[in-house]
Amino acid sequence: MYYLTKKTLEWSDVYPFLYLHAAFEGLQESQLIKHLVIDEMQDYTPIQFAVINQLFPCQKTILGDFKQLINPNHLNTIEDIQTLYNDAIYVELTKSYRSTYEIITFANKIQNIDQLEPVERHGETPQLIFCKNKQDEMLKLKKKLKLFQASYRASLGIIVRTNSEAKSLYSQLLPDYNINLISPESTRFEIGISITSIQMSKGLEFDEVIILNVNHDNYKTEYDRSLLYIAVTRCMHQLTIMYVEKPSHFLP
Repeated sequence: MYYLTKKTLEWSDVYPFLYLHAAFEGLQESQLIKHLVIDEMQDYTPIQFAVINQLFPCQKTILGDFKQLINPNHLNTIEDIQTLYNDAIYVELTKSYRSTYEIITFANKIQNIDQLEPVERHGETPQLIFCKNKQDEMLKLKKKLKLFQASYRASLGIIVRTNSEAKSLYSQLLPDYNINLISPESTRFEIGISITSIQMSKGLEFDEVIILNVNHDNYKTEYDRSLLYIAVTRCMHQLTIMYVEKPSHFLP
């Protein structure tokens, strides 16, 4: 009744609604778009692809990395995509140009893979920092921020698990630092120190990255492994991971 009176749909219901609408009344195909590029294919459901195919019957280039799954309810595999597009040409890209050799090697160990090939650009070994408690973690974080401010690097990303954690940390650090909060409401990316969740960090890159609270309770499922992999691969040059008490067993 709420949907009928407000004339709104939950996002998760939009594509099933369009799919049913197409079955009964059809959808108007786009004649303007001649080639469609779809990124982050791992975050789309089969029914979303079905609707997209009806709206855009043109040729497509579809890109993605199934090791960077952000939605735990989307269990697609590359085999599922190949079933939807059985006449497609499949090309696997394995070389990473963003991060140093040491960071990519570290990321590969998190996912237990070796397909991702780093370029021969070396840097510092990723640093794991033990913290006795949250207060100790904050003190060590502030020391890292001071070092960044004295460095030549332009961007540092502090990455936490959720948007609510990012907002809370932003409130704690704002009185003492010129920092940015990357949230669902953000409209642009600023250089300097940024705080963000893993979800909001997708597609971004930073000179330095500090990932907080990578303990056993926060990162223990296969979905958590994917999130940690996303966070690690946001970093170009210097990676720091902090954990309180017991580290995640995904850490090398």
